[in-house]
Amino acid sequence: MDLAGIEVRALRQMTGGSEFDEVFFHDVELPAENLVGPLHGGWNVAMSVLTNERGHIGTSAIALARRLERLKAMGRGGPLPLSGADRQELARLVAAGTAYRSLARRQQDSNGAAATTAGSLLKLGITEMMFDIAQLEVSIAGPEALIDGSPSRDLLAVPGARIAGGTSQIQRTIIGERLLGLPREHRPAP
Repeated sequence: MDLAGIEVRALRQMTGGSEFDEVFFHDVELPAENLVGPLHGGWNVAMSVLTNERGHIGTSAIALARRLERLKAMGRGGPLPLSGADRQELARLVAAGTAYRSLARRQQDSNGAAATTAGSLLKLGITEMMFDIAQLEVSIAGPEALIDGSPSRDLLAVPGARIAGGTSQIQRTIIGERLLGLPREHRPAP
């Protein structure tokens, strides 16, 4: 990454942090000893890296278990009483999260961190669930959520999860093509 011609630009997020970067390559010459994978096989190497990242995101059962415990604690009586609609949404999220956790455990037992269509299902489902959780927390917190605090920070941070490990749109394409058997998306020739 320190070779001449490589430019890295941090992308500032709404949270003020910079967890993502843009990387530009301007006439970069890579020494042969730094070659990863076969010559002219960079696309397959990049796809392998993204696939494994997606697999790790989708099967992170420990983080999901923590989210579920936080949700359950909200239902047991947090600082603010929950409305009927909030309780219903909370129950939906706990049920969905429990299903994702079961799928994640099964995925880990059978495939480890390797990405599969199930990994894409998990990545997409958990990402969208995180978004729903952040919205519910802001709803429950009410006007307090407008003040700097955990609910507002979480709501600002969660859109980044829709990008990490392959965008939610990419996950939907993988699921549509590989699981549902939909026609492949048109890809222009290189």
